[in-house]
Amino acid sequence: MSLLTRRTAGWLLAGVVVVEAVIPAVGLITTDPPRRYSWSMFVASSTDYAYSGRTADGAVRSLDTGALPWPQRTVHYGSTVPDLLCAANPDLTAVSRTWDGRPEREQSC
Repeated sequence: MSLLTRRTAGWLLAGVVVVEAVIPAVGLITTDPPRRYSWSMFVASSTDYAYSGRTADGAVRSLDTGALPWPQRTVHYGSTVPDLLCAANPDLTAVSRTWDGRPEREQSC
């Protein structure tokens, strides 16, 4: 006799599918702003990212990511946010990212 019958396997699969649907739905309904990724892809972080831009004359100014499209503005790895900031601010020559107040990287525009 098999340890896992077809019926048991079916119930287990159905349970996994329900969990995969219910957890993101609860996150979407109960969080502000709503989380739009499933629980298996979302990682909460208290890291504070900040961006600044440098112009051709060397002036540096703080940049706000709030006007960027969601969810791209929340992707703080790679070049996603710096690319969007460069496109939104054509006068910039570079965008710098800091995390928790420490410089992380600078990307040319």
